[in-house]
Amino acid sequence: MLPLLAALALPNALNANEKVLFEMSDIEANKILLGQVLSVCYAVDRRHITMKQKIDMLGFALNYHERAHGNKQAIQEEQMNAVGKVLDIFPDCFPEVKKR
Repeated sequence: MLPLLAALALPNALNANEKVLFEMSDIEANKILLGQVLSVCYAVDRRHITMKQKIDMLGFALNYHERAHGNKQAIQEEQMNAVGKVLDIFPDCFPEVKKR
């Protein structure tokens, strides 16, 4: 799952240098990430967005989460937790990821 997260985060360097405009807690950042990933997978499930749009939106979500999250050591774990929770609801959203 780690290579998927890295691949999604890297192509979206467009907004990588922008700062989050307000302070938020790690819990808020994690909830926002979960909501973004759920929304993307819902759109994929309903065929409202293309695969390229899915990748762009997930890349943005992961980059935003990284910039907003205060605990830099926990970022990867929190991102994998969010993807895992979404896979419980939308198991086909990430066909390249096998849930353990």
